[in-house]
Amino acid sequence: MIGDDPSKVPFFFRRLLAGLEGLGARTEILARKVDMLEEPDPAGHFDFVHNGRVPRLRALNLGVAYLPGYFYVDPKGVNFESMVADQVFVPSRVPVDRAEGFFPDLRKTWVEGRRSRHPQKDERQDFGTGHLAIFLQDWSDPVERAQWMDSETMVRTVVEGAGGRRVVVKPHPRYKGRETRAILKYLRGCGADVKVTDANVHDILQGAAATVSISSSLALEGMLHRVPAILFGRTDLHHCATTVTKPGEWPAALEAALATDWPFEKYLLWFLRWHNVDASRPFLPRVLDRMQAQGADFAALGITPPEKG
Repeated sequence: MIGDDPSKVPFFFRRLLAGLEGLGARTEILARKVDMLEEPDPAGHFDFVHNGRVPRLRALNLGVAYLPGYFYVDPKGVNFESMVADQVFVPSRVPVDRAEGFFPDLRKTWVEGRRSRHPQKDERQDFGTGHLAIFLQDWSDPVERAQWMDSETMVRTVVEGAGGRRVVVKPHPRYKGRETRAILKYLRGCGADVKVTDANVHDILQGAAATVSISSSLALEGMLHRVPAILFGRTDLHHCATTVTKPGEWPAALEAALATDWPFEKYLLWFLRWHNVDASRPFLPRVLDRMQAQGADFAALGITPPEKG
C-alpha cells in the first residue's frame, strides 16, 4: 500500500500517529517485510501493522473492521485472526437502550445513505423478498486462509440447495480472478431462479432471507437490514451468524439462520464499539490502554499519557 505513496495510508492511521506525536512520540510510516516484524523491537519502539497478524509484544494490528470508520487496534490480527474471534458474545450483558440507540445511527448512515464499503450504483432495483444473497469475494490470500471451502463449491452448494428460493449473486466489484470467472460461467446455466447483478448492495439486501459469503463485510451490512448471515469461512462475526464448514451442513445452517431471532442491535454495538474503535469518538485513550497491555514502554517512547479523569 505505502511502498510508492505513503499518502495512501488510511486517514485514521494518520490521525492515530498525529495523536501519539502530540503526546511526545516520534512516528514514521514505512513498508516492512513480515519476517522483520516477528520479533519485538527494542523497548523504545512500537509497531502498528496494517492488516497485520502479528501477535507479539510491542505491536498492534490495524485494519478496517468491515465498515469504514470502525477499526481494529488488535493484539492478534484482523478479521478471523483478531482477538474478537475468540471472545464470547453474551447478549444479556449488552444494555438494550445503548444498542437500540446505536443501531438507528448505523442504518441512517449505511442503509438510508445507500453506502457500503465499496462504491455502489445510485440506480434502484427491486429484488422482491425471500431470496438468498450471495456475495463473492474472489481470490485473495486472506480469503483463501479463511475459507472452509472454495467459493465455487459454496455457490454450487447454495444454488443446488436453495429449496425453491431465488438466488441473487453479486460479484466483488474488483473481481479479476479465474475463480469468479468459473463461477459466473456455472451460473449462466442455472436458469431464471439465479440472477447475477452489480446492483447496489442495499437493494439486494432489502427483503433477502439470508446473506451468504466466505467472510464478506456484506454479512455485517446485512445485519443492518436484520438479514441473517451464513458464513462459509472463519470470521470474527461467527457469534451472530451460522457457519458452514462442509457442503452437507448447508440445509441445517439455512434452517437455523432463518429460525433464529438474532440480536443484531446488541451484536453490532458489542463488535464495532466495544471490541473495535469508532473513529468518530475519542479513541486515543483506548489505544494507549491497548499499547500498555502489549508491553509499550511509554517513557522509552517519549509518550506522556494524559491523566485519567
